[in-house]
Amino acid sequence: MAISIFETGNGSSSAARNKNNIGGMMGSNGLMTFDSIDAGIESMIRNLSRNYISQGLTTIEQISKKYAPVGASNDPSGLNKNWVNGVTKIYNQLKG
Repeated sequence: MAISIFETGNGSSSAARNKNNIGGMMGSNGLMTFDSIDAGIESMIRNLSRNYISQGLTTIEQISKKYAPVGASNDPSGLNKNWVNGVTKIYNQLKG
């Protein structure tokens, strides 16, 4: 949930509103598009399960190195450097 909130600006991003992409997930042609929010949620859960959790990447820091690596070609503005702190802050707010 924290990743989704961070990636979409709490659901306000154009990716969330126009593409039902609640995880900032990228495909070969840029931001992925889903038919519904439910499909976007299911895809994000499946992605995290298959490509992160099942591979032992279970902390925000571990996930970030693959999900939002600093210096990634699809991050020309360098925003990924804020990913760990942003997701961690939201996570801590959610857990109370």
